Amino acid sequence: MRKKILLLGQKFSQAAVQPVMFLTVMGIALAVAVIMQLEFMPSFIVFIGTLLKKMMDAMLNNLSIIFCVGIATAFAKKKKVDAAIIGLIVYIMFLASNNAWLTSQNMLATPGAMGLFGTGQNTVLGFQVVDMNVFLGIILGCITGYVFNKLADVQFGDMFRVYGGSRFVFIVMIPITLILAIVLSYVWPVVNYGINALSGFMKSAGSLGVFLYAFGNRFLIPTGLHHLLWMPFCFTGIGGTLNVAGDAAQGAVNIFYAEMGNSAHLTAIDPSIRFATFGFAKIFASVGVVLAMIKTAKPQNKKTVKGLLIPALFVAVVAGITEPLDFSFLFISPLLWLVHGLLTGFSEMLLWILGSRTYSIYGLLDTLVCNSVISPKLSKIYIFFTVGIIMAVVWYLVFVFLIKKLDIKTPGREEVSDNEINIQADGSAIVEKNANDDQDSEIFIEGLGGVYNILEVNNCFTRLRIDVKDVSKVNKEIISKAKQKGVVIKGSNVQIIIGMTVEDEKEKLVNLLNMKKGEM
Repeated sequence: MRKKILLLGQKFSQAAVQPVMFLTVMGIALAVAVIMQLEFMPSFIVFIGTLLKKMMDAMLNNLSIIFCVGIATAFAKKKKVDAAIIGLIVYIMFLASNNAWLTSQNMLATPGAMGLFGTGQNTVLGFQVVDMNVFLGIILGCITGYVFNKLADVQFGDMFRVYGGSRFVFIVMIPITLILAIVLSYVWPVVNYGINALSGFMKSAGSLGVFLYAFGNRFLIPTGLHHLLWMPFCFTGIGGTLNVAGDAAQGAVNIFYAEMGNSAHLTAIDPSIRFATFGFAKIFASVGVVLAMIKTAKPQNKKTVKGLLIPALFVAVVAGITEPLDFSFLFISPLLWLVHGLLTGFSEMLLWILGSRTYSIYGLLDTLVCNSVISPKLSKIYIFFTVGIIMAVVWYLVFVFLIKKLDIKTPGREEVSDNEINIQADGSAIVEKNANDDQDSEIFIEGLGGVYNILEVNNCFTRLRIDVKDVSKVNKEIISKAKQKGVVIKGSNVQIIIGMTVEDEKEKLVNLLNMKKGEM
């Protein structure tokens, strides 16, 4: 049961992260739009900025439907276009049926001075419905994806064949959606009370709450479950709710984006920002950790270690993708990883105590652009960078001390050949083989137990996530011959650490799998 729950959590994480990957672009575009609307800008630029802001606001205000379609599509093992269409239809059907039920039962809330804010209801795509915000998209997306995988291959005889497959999923989702629309009219207000209570608890926890949140968000990365922690705080009411210019924003990131779009009238940053500063460690900790591992590498290996770690450092600092770097020492020394998590928790707690209200969840680029439209008097961004420089030095000194004191075999501290070092999931340094792109996919398939042992291929930011039929057929030694940064096995899910090119590698692997199946 524990493995099933863990696997389910990982599947949800990898599905939910797909729509999130687009939000960094939205945030940067929104910041650019605000800059274009500054008073000294030419009227034409202001006009374009106004249009751009409206476009990004439309995305921000409709994240729920984006999550619904994105999650349903990511969950679907095949016919993803059909899954996306059904996800969209289900979302619209829910809005219509929920509104119809609330109307028929005289349950529609009456707008007040602030509209529907605080009434537990909201207007979505023209329908007044129970206010579930992003949770609605997540719930409907998960259910649609599950039903789709179960029934998408069901076929009937020739006379009724048109009602089989994806159309049958649609037929089944009609009563399911109707039942959900009615049940959630009564259940969600109770759930919403619990969400508000949890949000209130985290606020009352103060600095300790910030420490626990930041520590857990970093420490859970190896399991892939860290998304289950930060996503609710960033995109749902668990992270807080705020009325900005007449619109209700839920979640730390959504609140900040709303504030960013109205920065000209902003007088203070909402306290929910405490849940949207985990880019701090991605930027500054990465610098300290990399410099420490280069410092402690053996002289003859320093050049090779720099070639391995500096590209990973660049990706971590600029884009906020730290997994290639994390896996260079995570399995070598769990103690280093624990210390890394504790320093992360302490850093974000210190930022909060000192008054920094700087938004940072991805990397340096996103941090600079998004905060550029916020007054430094409000964001206290100078505190963010001052603490960052100091903590980068602390990370460096602590890692150098522990690596030397405990003789931890971080990259470059083991005797290897002149070929490039590659850190595997077991923490050993091996020689990276020279394999081209096609060979990599061939090697992956062989190491995963063959074509028919591979059930499903997905990816997150940096990892291939493959479900296999028989995990005993997986051979890490074979997989290590291809270009990768480590292998993690969780139940029947195999995670191959690739890096920023993971989407390309996934497409190559899927195409090769389909070709091989077609030949058999």
